[in-house]
Order: sequence, then structure tokens, then C-alpha cells
Amino acid sequence: MEAAPLGTFRAVKTRDAVARTRDGWPYFEVNFQGMSPVGEPLYEIRFGDGEWMLAVADDLVPGQL
Repeated sequence: MEAAPLGTFRAVKTRDAVARTRDGWPYFEVNFQGMSPVGEPLYEIRFGDGEWMLAVADDLVPGQL
């Protein structure tokens, strides 16, 4: 059984095709990856289907589904 989601991904700044498709999906794991080229915190998140993607902090809504 999958653990409870940590939050919801919202395609606010990450706007590629994959991000738009996954807008509104819950994420279950998050790993800090460093800073983006423009100085924003960058995270790797895992969705319920096991896929990982990079997102900036503005795209992550903790604890909200």
C-alpha cells in the first residue's frame, strides 16, 4: 500500500508537456537536488506511478490534495 501523499504538484513554473500532464497529481517522495540556474530550490519528486521529475518549490503544494 502506498504511503499518504506529501502534497500536490502544480505546474506553476515547470511548464513543459510532462508538467502540464501531471498538474494536480499527488507526489509521494521528494529529494532536494540543489539550486536551479536562476537560484530557486530544485526538487526531484516521485508520483504514485513511480515516475520521478524535477520541479521548483513554487510547483509543490505540501499536504494539499
